[in-house]
Amino acid sequence: MKKNFKKQIKDFLKGEFLIKENAYRNWNFIFLMTILSLISITSSHIMDRRIRKISKISEEIKELKSEYADLHSKCMKMQLASFLKKKLVNRLKYLEEPPYKLILEKKKK
Repeated sequence: MKKNFKKQIKDFLKGEFLIKENAYRNWNFIFLMTILSLISITSSHIMDRRIRKISKISEEIKELKSEYADLHSKCMKMQLASFLKKKLVNRLKYLEEPPYKLILEKKKK
């Protein structure tokens, strides 16, 4: 039994199973396995690329959200009356009374 097993291993390593009479079955199986392996490898690479792209976009979104929050807080601070008063100390005066509207009438000829 050991000799038979050793002979089978030798035949397999030499590739004897590929040149026997009914080797077309083995070739079909090998061809099928090769095609399936290539499909598996290709889909794995495609998924890796997509995952990298998704993570890059996620990082970009986080960056843009933080930038938006920073700009929004600066804008809200600039709208405060106390901030405007400090900026306009010498140039403009703060109105104590509400403004009034001038109405001009056209002269008839």
